[in-house]
Amino acid sequence: MSNLGKVKQPEGRVQPVVFPWLSTLVGLLLVTYLLFHTEPELLLYYAVPSGSLRAEVKYALLGVFVLVLLVDLRRYRQQSARQKADLKALREQMRELWLSKKQLQLKAHTYSGHADKLKMFISDKLLEYIEYDEKFLHFKSIAAEVRHNGVISFDKVQTALQNAGPEAHSALGAMRYLWDLLDLSTADNLALHISGHLAECEEQYYQRMLNPEDTPPLPHEPFFTPQRAAWRALSLVRADTPEVSAEWAEQQAWHLADTQWHVQLRQTGALLGNENHLILLLENLLKNAQFFSGKRGYKSPWASISFLLDEVDGQVRLHLYNRGPHIKEEDRSNLFQLGFSTRRVREHHGRGLGLYFVQQIVKGYEGRINVENVVAPETTYNVRIELDNDEVLTDTVQVKVVNGIPRCVDAHGAWLDEQTWEYRKPVKSVEITEQNDTNPQRKDDWAIKGKQAWFDGAHAVHPHWQLILQPKRGAHQLLFMPLDIRGVLFDVRLPTAEHRLESAGLPQEDMDAEVERLDEEFRTRVPFNQ
Repeated sequence: MSNLGKVKQPEGRVQPVVFPWLSTLVGLLLVTYLLFHTEPELLLYYAVPSGSLRAEVKYALLGVFVLVLLVDLRRYRQQSARQKADLKALREQMRELWLSKKQLQLKAHTYSGHADKLKMFISDKLLEYIEYDEKFLHFKSIAAEVRHNGVISFDKVQTALQNAGPEAHSALGAMRYLWDLLDLSTADNLALHISGHLAECEEQYYQRMLNPEDTPPLPHEPFFTPQRAAWRALSLVRADTPEVSAEWAEQQAWHLADTQWHVQLRQTGALLGNENHLILLLENLLKNAQFFSGKRGYKSPWASISFLLDEVDGQVRLHLYNRGPHIKEEDRSNLFQLGFSTRRVREHHGRGLGLYFVQQIVKGYEGRINVENVVAPETTYNVRIELDNDEVLTDTVQVKVVNGIPRCVDAHGAWLDEQTWEYRKPVKSVEITEQNDTNPQRKDDWAIKGKQAWFDGAHAVHPHWQLILQPKRGAHQLLFMPLDIRGVLFDVRLPTAEHRLESAGLPQEDMDAEVERLDEEFRTRVPFNQ
């Protein structure tokens, strides 16, 4: 048998096409043999043995022919079955190929539609950016015109108020504050604007420090006291802020405590620059604290807003804490972005300007600002109680946090809102030491009568606990209550004028990097509607 053709199978193997050559050859031989039987005269021409013409040989050759024919028939049937299976597989492969081609055509059509939509989207965005750039340039021209006309108008109003006498002093201060806000808001870059003004004030301040007698009079003071700026900012957000003189506000420490506010303004070093910029920073932080401290579900005997002003390591520290909801982690990266606001209530929608101004002012002062979500700690307190008869009693208070709210745990593992002690003798002194703290807090000036409260002094901005004494005849009661301090703390640090003087002499490459950092937002500005 021989191969006359090849069919390639779907699996990749090659199947030969066979033909019945063997049975055909045996059949021809059998025909020749029979010819010799029918034509005996042929035996005269060929030397054929006479014994080969016997009947036994004839039947044997016929049997061989039939056997070979059956073998070829069996091979043919097997080959036919294989060809049918291969043909079926080939048709299935062609069908899959056709379906795959149809899917590719469908994908190509879909991607073509997506490409058209993407082209339209990119075109729309390009038009928006072009429109934004045109609006920005238009805004810059308007801002320049406003600043030019504002200077003329401000000089006229300022001269009129100065000639009006002392009774117009408060109106003159408000007018200057308004002008500084207008001047700052129309600047190309707020941080660079403040930084440039700070550099001018720094030079004037250093000249005054080096030559206090030969310094010519200046149009404005190059430095100011943070206490006065903080008091003025408070007066803008609190209607009942007491009226005091500017001299008193900058020379005296100030303390205020009520159900909503706890304020401590301590004396600090002077800051360079414009006082109204710090007022704008504090005003926005205070208004932000007012808004979020009014949320329900955060009740506590301590004031909902705490404001601390002091000096640490040559830097003015502004600690502003408000009790209320935490800042979400997904909002942290956008908190100081222009146009971003977390105020999403039905009656109020934030414009996303307040914290943006805060960050830009801090950058201009080369300071830093940190935001922290305040949570109640889980800890143990050692309490030492001394009675009037010199008897000393000690106990421990374990505090655990349940759903964000601190609770006391008694010896049996039960949750308590407060830990209670009762004594027959009056309480002389109480000493409380937090776990892993070597500095105990002590109070020994308890009054004989009347309910009294003592707050944690180690955390002045947000106390962790409150101790209440209720003296009664024969039953003096002490209550230790852990406080819910869930809220947000803004920590702002600004270098004082003295600190800038002592740390002067930055290398030029550091200054270039700082200017590049301050100018980054201006170069990579984003449209307001995004």
